[in-house]
Amino acid sequence: MPRPDSVTSVPPADGRPHRGPTAEGTAIASLQTLEATREALQAQVHQLERQLARLSHDLRNPLGAIRLGTELLRRSPLDAQQQQVLDHIDSAGERAQQLIDQRIAEAQAATRAGEAPRPVALHALVAQCVETLAQAFPGHPLEHDRLGEGHCQADPDRLAQLVGRLVAEAAAIAQPGGGLIVASIIEAERFRIAVHAPTGAGAAAHGAPDAAPPADDGASACDEPVAPDAAGSEARLREAVRSHGGRLEVLRQSTPPGRTLVVSFVRNASAG
Repeated sequence: MPRPDSVTSVPPADGRPHRGPTAEGTAIASLQTLEATREALQAQVHQLERQLARLSHDLRNPLGAIRLGTELLRRSPLDAQQQQVLDHIDSAGERAQQLIDQRIAEAQAATRAGEAPRPVALHALVAQCVETLAQAFPGHPLEHDRLGEGHCQADPDRLAQLVGRLVAEAAAIAQPGGGLIVASIIEAERFRIAVHAPTGAGAAAHGAPDAAPPADDGASACDEPVAPDAAGSEARLREAVRSHGGRLEVLRQSTPPGRTLVVSFVRNASAG
């Protein structure tokens, strides 16, 4: 007779001894848990990115319209008080734009630390941006030109933001009613986004010529004077493009008067 406090081992029905979880099974379960956690975090990051993109669009478009309005008002005769009020509006709008760009860039850096660029259909992305921006700048018809084929490695949200900034800059210097040409260009080793604005014969009368840009930034020499506020705006745009790993070129022509803003990036992807 077994003792009352003893435990009797009952063999399994198949006759094989019972074994607990193996080290391999535990590792597989842990990996599955980690993968599920990673996917959940990635979904949250993508949701935050979409929210940032919407926020950027919702804030930049009204500011772009305000700054475009101030630029148009500057072309009319103003007394000293009106000029002071206009300068205050433009300065406040510019400061708000800088704060928006800074905060969004910080949030993107935090959510995308270590994330590699993704394949992007450049022409389709730019076409979508142009369609959206056409509603924000009804006074300047937008045209989209495409050159080259294939995908590019890039951050699509940041590219979309840069397209918006390029169009806003071009609209601010374009002659009233002048159409803007947006071009997406895919080359063997680089891809480019360019926005051309017709500046009109009177656009050169706003200020002194700007200083020659750094040679390593790819900017061209200019034959058209540039107002100090426009030069400062170009400098901020150049810095924003550089922070994304790109280059800004500013091409100016006198006949007919116009200016083209071109950003370029290493393509880092095979064509096709």
